[in-house]
Amino acid sequence: MVKVKINNKTYNVGELEFKDYTHMEEQGFSIVNAFSKNQFMLIAMGFVCVILGCDRDYAETVIQQHVLGGGNVRDITSAFAEAVAESDFFRKMLGMTETEQESEELEEEKPKPTKKVQAK
Repeated sequence: MVKVKINNKTYNVGELEFKDYTHMEEQGFSIVNAFSKNQFMLIAMGFVCVILGCDRDYAETVIQQHVLGGGNVRDITSAFAEAVAESDFFRKMLGMTETEQESEELEEEKPKPTKKVQAK
């Protein structure tokens, strides 16, 4: 079970299933396309729709409140990635194998390289 905190409230998310997949796609976007294009805002919105059992408009309002209140969209998308890792159905629909999932998790853990600025 995945836990995600949105607007200072913690939600427990069970294993993602077919009904969750269709609920996300009912919001007007393809999960597969959003995932392959790294459209994190769409993914976060769709995941919030599943978590709260709401529509796109309400999810967008909730995410906006979350960010304005000091939250981070990355928290939501990271929870989605964790939920996908726990869901055989979502992994198969997104064309992910165990190896791909492990490499994505490792990639998230790596610190981003920083550019060094040379003084003149």
